[in-house]
Amino acid sequence: MPRYKVLKSVAHNIGHSFTSLMNYADGDYVMGHLLRLARQTGRETLRIDFVRRIAEPPELLVAPIVGVPERYTRFFWDMVKRQGSDASCIDLASLVLRFDTETQRELRGRPQFMESPYVCDVHIRDIRGKDYRAHFDGWWYPERTTPPKKNRRPWWKLWGHGAE
Repeated sequence: MPRYKVLKSVAHNIGHSFTSLMNYADGDYVMGHLLRLARQTGRETLRIDFVRRIAEPPELLVAPIVGVPERYTRFFWDMVKRQGSDASCIDLASLVLRFDTETQRELRGRPQFMESPYVCDVHIRDIRGKDYRAHFDGWWYPERTTPPKKNRRPWWKLWGHGAE
């Protein structure tokens, strides 16, 4: 029989993972990429609906993080199963990440790193109508102000000085 009580820990774990230093892609943390894109586009809120398997807005879902919502959706459902519950128990499941790009502060005397506050809320509702929530907040900064350029040289030629 699927368990409901574990959904509270699923909500916490998915949000903690999403906002953690383990969520890295192509030269920066996913949170850093999202903050950079939020500043560039003015779109400050990312929504991932795990049940409907959709994420928005498209302005925040570009390379190199275009596949992150799909990866986290798979991770979410795998976590539900591993914790002893089942998809049939869940009516609603979402992650909403909001940045406040108007607010910025210098990171510990390093003006090249301007951080902004964020909040991340995860909400799961089971089929009985019970809600499970997790809330995270803090400050983040992009380590890169622009996406990294792809090096066209094969990896084995990166150490030499043009030696063929």
